[in-house]
Amino acid sequence: MKNNIFIVAIFILLSSCFIKKDIVEKEKSSEKTVIELEANYSQNINIKSYEALITNYKASNTIINDLIHTKLKLSFNYKTKQISGNAEITLKPHYYKTDTLTLDAQQFDIHNISIEKNNEYKELDYKYNNSKIYIQLDKTYNKNEKYTISINYTANPERINKKGSWAITDNKGLYFIDTDTENPQIWTQGETQSNSAWFPTIDSPNQKMTQEIFLTVKKEFKTLSNGKLTGSLPNSDGTRTDYWEQNKPHAPYLAMIAVGNFNIIKDYWRDLPVDVYIEEGDETKAKGLFEKTYKMIEFYSRKLDYDYPWNKYSQIVVRNFVSGAMENTGAVVFGDYVLDYYNEEQRIEYECVVAHELSHHWFGDLVTCESWANLPLNESFATYFEYLWLEHEYGRNVADAHLEDDYSSYNFERLFKDENLIRFYNKHRDNMFDAHSYQKGGLILHMLRYTVGEDAFWDALELYLKNNEYKAVEIHHLRLAFEEITGQDLNWFFNQWFLNKGIPELKITYSFDNNTNKTNIKIEQIQNLNKTPLYKIPTYIDFYFKNKTIRKKILIDEQTENFSFYFEEKPLAVNFDPENSILCNKKENYTIEEYITILDKAPLYQDKNEAFNKLKTYKSLKLDNIYITLLKHPYYKFKYFALSALNKSGNENWTENMKTEYKNLLSKLSEDNEYSRIKSLASKILKNY
Repeated sequence: MKNNIFIVAIFILLSSCFIKKDIVEKEKSSEKTVIELEANYSQNINIKSYEALITNYKASNTIINDLIHTKLKLSFNYKTKQISGNAEITLKPHYYKTDTLTLDAQQFDIHNISIEKNNEYKELDYKYNNSKIYIQLDKTYNKNEKYTISINYTANPERINKKGSWAITDNKGLYFIDTDTENPQIWTQGETQSNSAWFPTIDSPNQKMTQEIFLTVKKEFKTLSNGKLTGSLPNSDGTRTDYWEQNKPHAPYLAMIAVGNFNIIKDYWRDLPVDVYIEEGDETKAKGLFEKTYKMIEFYSRKLDYDYPWNKYSQIVVRNFVSGAMENTGAVVFGDYVLDYYNEEQRIEYECVVAHELSHHWFGDLVTCESWANLPLNESFATYFEYLWLEHEYGRNVADAHLEDDYSSYNFERLFKDENLIRFYNKHRDNMFDAHSYQKGGLILHMLRYTVGEDAFWDALELYLKNNEYKAVEIHHLRLAFEEITGQDLNWFFNQWFLNKGIPELKITYSFDNNTNKTNIKIEQIQNLNKTPLYKIPTYIDFYFKNKTIRKKILIDEQTENFSFYFEEKPLAVNFDPENSILCNKKENYTIEEYITILDKAPLYQDKNEAFNKLKTYKSLKLDNIYITLLKHPYYKFKYFALSALNKSGNENWTENMKTEYKNLLSKLSEDNEYSRIKSLASKILKNY
């Protein structure tokens, strides 16, 4: 699932460092002190709060019966916005014997329920409360016995009136769009538990099923569903029945259908169909957006050492979609906003949505979170795989700028919502769809990658997928895969990042002792330790000299840490976390000259961007020379920042060589047809130069 609505400019504005409290020096507790604290604590236990922890815990759904296979036969009434359906559902008891079955079915008219025995059907007793069907089976079944029930029903999605969330604005499950026109559409949106609005099922992410879907529609319409279209039969009444078969198991919320007037743009990855369903007239924009899909599939398959696991990959753009996009297995739905791009920068932004939904086919569809409390196991990966695609296709600076936006989104949300990433006490499953599950989770995975190393990161993900393919998982499955690969106990990392709230707030003070030639670095964790843990942070520090950079590794595991490094000369600047991998807010005591050095020598986007912002009002010949050099940088944002800064700079002290080089660069940039902002600004400056 991807929701594209973030006010990034506001987030960036509010993403500066926050100092929450004064430092309290860490003291080592004696055993006696610990025992006394425990005694006092036991005397003040609030029993009601402990009872609330038990009752409010959002556990994964108890599995009594296993879904095995669902076969649906569906037709549609556009006028009444209803579905006529027959569902044949094959199940078995999970472990314990049972003679009952409970199914989710929202606002159905149920006509009859029966069980299949030797090709005959016996009607079953049931009770229905417009939400769940409680069925009395014909006998007690054990864990090795399958049974198949048949339900004839009418689904009424228009009767459903449930509040949505920012990510999924409505929960009707199936939508009839523009049915009073000649160009109607039908499409579904099942996440989180809305597919039970159009077929009866056990609507839970820890269930897996294969499926067959027969769709009877007007003959001029195209249909789409999971799996492959394996048959199409014309009917005597002018309709047609399409047969879609999904032969690998997936969660019920990933089932989908779509019906309407669509053209199909065909492509392939290896021999696998990669189709785009699009309305007439949108083909050019669609090709521009989706043309790299086959390259994404190849990239993800190779990096994960796990080939795309499904038998096709289709993408469809629909009207009035209630979310950004949805990763239904092999049949992704996008809102039509993704075609509303006007330049390359915006096109790449929407291409990230394509990358996001594709990555779900490993993280979410193949390996599925067992409960919505574990949603970051789906969404954190999909968010971070946007970064990985950008890094692969467009370079690290583009990817890091995208990651900076993710950080800003999460940091803004922290102002009014600061919670654990994995949340077993969420108020409602829809609340899990936020900047914690998406952006913070992606930032944590970025940090995990740099903590364990590149090869270990990918080897652990491969093991995680292969150990858990077609299964439902929780956060500890991921930890165990990383521990098996690295040989390290990583509870410390998962406890402080996945199972806790907040981030470290770091105050970093740099100083140089001329008498000893030592560079001193004081790092203080100033976050509120009553709400946020004291973090263990392994990282690096870069020391910039005129003709070299020296990197040192450090480990922070106390509230106040002091590090000293001897060099023969004073560094021009010191850069904490030069890979920009640590998720934190930091406050550093850089001078203007040190920011100029960072702008000149730091290779990555976030450091350069911070220096740009700090130097906006500062002018010097040295700085102008750095800006002129950055006009030749391959990354367009650095060019634009430098161009903007030089436009405001007086050049009365420039050498003739500087002026000539600047004018030649302006001429070249004014012909830049890839990035319109650079071309426009360069042309304007050149005209007045």
